[in-house]
Amino acid sequence: MKKKISALFLSAALLLSPALAVGSEEKFPAVNAYPGYTDVKETDWFYDTAKLCYEIGIMTGTDRGFEPNKTLSGPECAALAARLREKLTGKPIPAPVPDPSLPWYQNYVDYLLEAAQESGSSLYGVIKWYDRALFEAPATRYDFLIFMALVADGNWDYFSEINHISYEDLPDVKDDNVVLQFYNWGILTGMDQYGTFAGNKTLTRAEAAAMAARMAKPELRKAFVPADYSPFAAAYLTPDTVMFDNGLTAKEFLITVNNAISAWEDALGEEFNWHLVWTDGKSVLDHVKGDSLSAMGVTEKQGTEAYKDFDVQVYYARLIDLTGETL
Repeated sequence: MKKKISALFLSAALLLSPALAVGSEEKFPAVNAYPGYTDVKETDWFYDTAKLCYEIGIMTGTDRGFEPNKTLSGPECAALAARLREKLTGKPIPAPVPDPSLPWYQNYVDYLLEAAQESGSSLYGVIKWYDRALFEAPATRYDFLIFMALVADGNWDYFSEINHISYEDLPDVKDDNVVLQFYNWGILTGMDQYGTFAGNKTLTRAEAAAMAARMAKPELRKAFVPADYSPFAAAYLTPDTVMFDNGLTAKEFLITVNNAISAWEDALGEEFNWHLVWTDGKSVLDHVKGDSLSAMGVTEKQGTEAYKDFDVQVYYARLIDLTGETL
């Protein structure tokens, strides 16, 4: 379960000038010549960010290559976060202590702990350092973002808001200032066009490289406007919910239903009434249902349980409540 973070994180960032006060010094210069990974092709979507992360010395791959599809573990998150913070602050990571009883990542953990103690941040306490088995397991997307927040903590002049996203714009981010801030910095854009965060899912090394590259290079950050999620929230459905046995999903279904409602609203104006009987003896409600099915080329018998549970009147009432306007 996510732990609520103090609003101090957000408020501190909002007090900054919108301009990036990075000065003339390059925080992340190239320090390595990229040799190429056998498992990274130039046509891969993550090629540029994997290459950049190697060149600036924050990700160096494994003995098997870059392993783009391998899930990132907690220790790998700690190492990546420590390297990013080291370059931002100029404060070096201590050398590993030659003690075989200590894990390979102990110096990174200690480095981040010291940084959190210096700043008074509560972020360090969110991570489950105390349970070694749990910490060394694959990290979630939320875990990774907390590590990135430890990087940003106290380095506000390197980050500025390029987006204006609120909780209402995102399907699964509520009352978490840390996550929201990364959307507004353009470092996080979510898993789909709606900006779904999916905080409990794991992430791959390729996905981590993309976010780490945006942390390092302001010019790589993404301007992003989430697509409207209000129809799905009103319908208690997700975009990929299958509505009919031919595979048609809620994404197509709700667009068609909204078009049918809008057409009848235009035709009837202020006289729009679900129970108004049209000249053919059918109610407006029956027409909206029938028009939608016809437009999609399906029948009620093809409907899944999700379709059978869908109440168009309840849905539209909730949509109006959420958006404050009719179609």
